[in-house]
Amino acid sequence: MLQEPNYIETISNELWLKTFQIETVLELTWEWATVPFIARYRKEKTWNLDEDQIRQILELKDKTEKLYKAKVTAINWIEELWKMTPELLENIIKAKTLKEVEEIYKPYKSKKKTKAMIAIEKWFQPIADYIKTNPQDIDLSDFPSLLEQYPEEEILEWCKHIISAEISANSDLRADLIETLQKYWTLTSKKKTEKALEKLNEKDKEQITKFEIYSDFNQRISYLKPYQILAINRWNKLWIIGSKIEKTEQTSDWLKLHYSRILWVRLPFIEILEESFKDWYDTIFKSVENEIMWMLSELWEDDAIDTFKQNLANLLMTKPESPEKILAIDPGYKAGCKMTILDSLWIPKLFDKIFLHKPLEAKTKLKNIIEKEAPEIVIIWNWTGVNETTKILQEITDKQIYIVNESWASVYSVSKIAQEEFPELDSLDRWTVSIGRRYLDPLSELVKVPVWSIWVWMYQHDVPEKKLEEKLWNVVEDVVNEIWIDVNKASSYVLNHISGIDKRAAKKIYNNRPYRSREHLKKQLSPKVYEQAIWFLRVPVSKEVLDNTDIHPEQYELARFIMNTPPSVPPLSGERSNIKNFYHENEFKLKEIYPDVTVWTIEFIVDSIENSWKEKRVNSTHKKVINRDENREVKEWDIIEWVVRNVVAFWAFVDIGMKNDGLVHISQIADEYISDPKEFVEVGQTVRVKVTGIDEKTGKIQLSMKEV
Repeated sequence: MLQEPNYIETISNELWLKTFQIETVLELTWEWATVPFIARYRKEKTWNLDEDQIRQILELKDKTEKLYKAKVTAINWIEELWKMTPELLENIIKAKTLKEVEEIYKPYKSKKKTKAMIAIEKWFQPIADYIKTNPQDIDLSDFPSLLEQYPEEEILEWCKHIISAEISANSDLRADLIETLQKYWTLTSKKKTEKALEKLNEKDKEQITKFEIYSDFNQRISYLKPYQILAINRWNKLWIIGSKIEKTEQTSDWLKLHYSRILWVRLPFIEILEESFKDWYDTIFKSVENEIMWMLSELWEDDAIDTFKQNLANLLMTKPESPEKILAIDPGYKAGCKMTILDSLWIPKLFDKIFLHKPLEAKTKLKNIIEKEAPEIVIIWNWTGVNETTKILQEITDKQIYIVNESWASVYSVSKIAQEEFPELDSLDRWTVSIGRRYLDPLSELVKVPVWSIWVWMYQHDVPEKKLEEKLWNVVEDVVNEIWIDVNKASSYVLNHISGIDKRAAKKIYNNRPYRSREHLKKQLSPKVYEQAIWFLRVPVSKEVLDNTDIHPEQYELARFIMNTPPSVPPLSGERSNIKNFYHENEFKLKEIYPDVTVWTIEFIVDSIENSWKEKRVNSTHKKVINRDENREVKEWDIIEWVVRNVVAFWAFVDIGMKNDGLVHISQIADEYISDPKEFVEVGQTVRVKVTGIDEKTGKIQLSMKEV
């Protein structure tokens, strides 16, 4: 009989966590606590679980629950059809994945009866059971009534369908085949015939030269790399190659032996049992092959998403800047260079345009704007015309110039959010505003665009959009809740990512600024939202010093006790041994103040006080222009210092101040062997590179980080 799993024990065994940790996480989420809230402010209860561990618990709970519900649905449906057998029930109960349940359940979902079902209705099941004993000679004399109705050959044919269906429903055999193929068998791919390739459209034909390495490829499945799976999937979809898992007699013989042990009979099988097994094997192999390819795709997608998550997190952690006023320029030839002035509140004050083919007129207009508006710095988008625009600026002003790479500003400029923010502006002016704001606070701009559209990876379009967006939303949530947010400066789009705050609450907070203290902010939030969100929101102008820390108001009394401790017991030194001593010497008093206090609580408060003004965002993706020489055309063997824009399996992409990024192959990143570029470089990191090659046709620029 199917029993609902003990979710706590299941998760505990799989993740190697204590049962009370899992119970605590599930209880807190049931009370609508968010992951960042639990990870940061309920360490005492979870024993210091981080965001990833908490999400693993929630995902495994959801996965286990869905599997159980699928089994219940399958069992109820099959029982309603009066088709359930003890063997079938056992196989459903033992199934470990939704895919397995689906395969067992599939024949019964169809309104059309299978041949096995019809055979059972004709009362051939007893004869099928008799055949499974593998008798030396088949004697049907014990079934006279059936022999009177049907010829013996027809009876045996119907029985073959029953046996084949039963083997197909056996989860042990299916699992054994999957495990054997995954461990020991080979995936091969071969180029389609010339006749087949001729049917491709011209765009896809251009891709043929890129797949050559997979035109005659074979690799043991267990040795396949994620990027190989990506390539094979991609070329399969384009019908350039065909791939399959090697099918041999060896796997068939191995499974036949397994099945004979299930039946408790000796090999060889009699002819009809052999035929039943062969029919099953031919059918199941293709199904299992598809499942393994699906599992491999899942493996690649997870690996790819992990890369994307890491790059995105680094990009979101790009440090903000705080000039009082800036001039933002979007360079271009045909449409001109669009310009806007942004004030200290990031509000655009004017819009104008210059044309590069009219340099004298452009210089005059730029000079007038700079003298009148007095921007502290100038921001230029790294695109066509950037060098010429920079040259003009350097001839008329000594203002600092920064190059910003904002390749997704176009996504924002036509979005619903952009229309809501600037309904009176056209998309080009919104684009220019976004470029300037991208320099001022990258995070605030990036949260406005769909995360999957941010180009910090090569293959995001190969991953299912829904899955990618769900995982990347977690990254944005974690980053926003990790850094400190000034509630009086944050946009409603940033506030919407704060723990417990939805769009309506975010707009309400934004529209009622400024706030004098957290207590003042409390009036705009429900008690539950306040409890969840206030940890992550700071009010630097508040007279209460702790309002500008990560400490919750419910812990203020505890924090003051720690801050006012006599110097003889210095917990604020940050040393864990000191904190432990402080905790044990003052445990009774501490628990009086805050009953849930632990050493982790003290550590958190000490860390929050010591680092209250520390900016966690340290890297910058912006490049400061030092002198005019940096704007000359890049030549071979030049040594340049620029910023890493993207990191993938074998490459690091470096913004070198040109339309195309430079490429650093994994072999050129370090003097030693490395297996992953992320071990040495990250998005936003400034690196020195040497130009080792320029392809005049494609515009690709090869770089090296060795010996520079």
